[in-house]
Amino acid sequence: MTARTPGHDPVPAPSATDPDRPAGVTAAVLDGSALTPGATVRTAVFDAVRADPDGPVTQELTGLTHHRRPAVRRTALTLLTELTYSGPQPWPGPVEAAAARLHDPDPDARRTAARLLVRAGGTDRARTALDSHPDPATRIALADALLLHGRHTACPPGPLRTDPLPGIRLLACIEELRTAPEEEWPALDAQTVAEVGALSGHDADRSWPLGHRWGDALFRQDREQHCYTTAVRLLTGTAGPYGQRVGVHLARRALQSWRAAPATLTPHLTALVRTAPATLRDLAVDALCASRTATRLAADDLAALLPTTHNTRSATAWTLTYALATVDDPRAAPYVHARLASGAPPAGAVAAVRGLLRSGTADPEHLVPVVRRLLRSGDPLVVSIAIALSVDLGPGVAACVPDLIEVLRAECAVRDAQGAEWAGRRELRLVTALGRIGPAAASAVPLLEGLSRASRQRAGYRELALARITGERRYAEAALRAPSRLRRYVSDRSGLFEWLLDHGGLTPDQSRQLRDLVLSRPGGMQVFGSRALWRHEGPAAAADLLAVLPQYLDGDLFGPAAMATLEAMGEHARPALPHLRALIGRRTRLPFHAGSEDADMNADEQLLEAARRTVSAVAT
Repeated sequence: MTARTPGHDPVPAPSATDPDRPAGVTAAVLDGSALTPGATVRTAVFDAVRADPDGPVTQELTGLTHHRRPAVRRTALTLLTELTYSGPQPWPGPVEAAAARLHDPDPDARRTAARLLVRAGGTDRARTALDSHPDPATRIALADALLLHGRHTACPPGPLRTDPLPGIRLLACIEELRTAPEEEWPALDAQTVAEVGALSGHDADRSWPLGHRWGDALFRQDREQHCYTTAVRLLTGTAGPYGQRVGVHLARRALQSWRAAPATLTPHLTALVRTAPATLRDLAVDALCASRTATRLAADDLAALLPTTHNTRSATAWTLTYALATVDDPRAAPYVHARLASGAPPAGAVAAVRGLLRSGTADPEHLVPVVRRLLRSGDPLVVSIAIALSVDLGPGVAACVPDLIEVLRAECAVRDAQGAEWAGRRELRLVTALGRIGPAAASAVPLLEGLSRASRQRAGYRELALARITGERRYAEAALRAPSRLRRYVSDRSGLFEWLLDHGGLTPDQSRQLRDLVLSRPGGMQVFGSRALWRHEGPAAAADLLAVLPQYLDGDLFGPAAMATLEAMGEHARPALPHLRALIGRRTRLPFHAGSEDADMNADEQLLEAARRTVSAVAT
């Protein structure tokens, strides 16, 4: 029998699940698409495993963990790891597959197998392997998985603090810091910093960066000032070059956790932007640009980097451009225009253009050709970006009307073929984009008048577009007279009332309808319609609005809109000041669920900015 040594493991013959014409699951693993969020085959895999955890799909995936190509083995192991959320505990098939790959010749496959082994419920075998495995990187991955995913099993971190590997000792110290009593903090703090200084690299950073994990432990113990002090110490290089990398990750986690962190840590991150080698500098740039507040504080240094990014399509170049654009810095404008003109729009293109619109630096001469090119793309995601840009640019993209009409015709044909009763989001956005263009979209009126589908999100969106294009009140008035088809949900009709207020005002019946829609039931119409009610009734509506709006202030979806109405109310909104000041006075970020820690931080920062503007407007 051939001895199994890391890097020299004999590779078995190709799996029987890899025939000449592979099945759908095998094909998706072979090309990597099985890891693509939202992919049809991925959804089918999850559904099949939920229905039969030990069925043919699981067997097919475990067979692929023996494939001759390392990339395929890694993909199969990764997919099985993700499926552990749906599988039983323990899950014998994946446990055996993971245990077999702990000696894989590919180091990344070994690390992935270590995570799968623990996640599938093989903690006992993982602990045995941790004691006996000869490869340091695999041992670190096993310890990482046991400490991170095996917290509810018998895997205390204390004994691992004396492990021969400093990487494992460091992981154990950080894990123990999460729950240690205060009297143990000094010893744990000292050992953690010492272990960081002993490392020149760390395999655990491949799953969850050490600095993030460390910051999470300190946040759990509410050790804000210690987190800042430790991050500054690491950033200044006292724990060596690798310690600076850990310090950047720790600082980023602090930015995500505490509102005072940008003011304290931005100067030290900015120092790295000026002086650090490129890799560490880019890491610091990412940390600064993740926070709106930090981006503003470091704007001059970040803007100075823009001309030095020779490859405008590089990740760092767009990170800088996007961050500056979204905080309304006009220096980002030429770089946004250049990037959009150079090819496929990057992630965040719509938010960047909105920043240019707020700063008054959006150039239709540059953007209209881009929007027309994107509308003609065959990529649905690219077309969606072009539609969103059209909505925001409004009359500035009048030249795009023929393209928007063609896209709307195609979308309607698809929806008709599907027999759809309700308008989808794309149809809604296309109609809205044509309406925002206004009279220049007159050629779209016949198509719009022929549409029959309603929208769940917004009532009368088609009629509002027709009113904006033609200037005729009859469209909006007809939409308000039509009964709602949704009994338990009030669609947002605020746009119809706002338009009527701008074009002759409301009739008595419309006034009563607006008041009833805003004050009778919570939801989007209550928030967005409050502004129309204030415009129509003025101070007479103040008490009613103050009875409902404060409940929305701490939400990232409705909070900014509720604050905009309070800001418009001025001194009449003063009873809401205690709510706003309590929101501003928080030390920690609001607990949102916007998709990532950075997204949560940005939502909190935007809400905080809106609250401060509102207090300034109401209190003066």
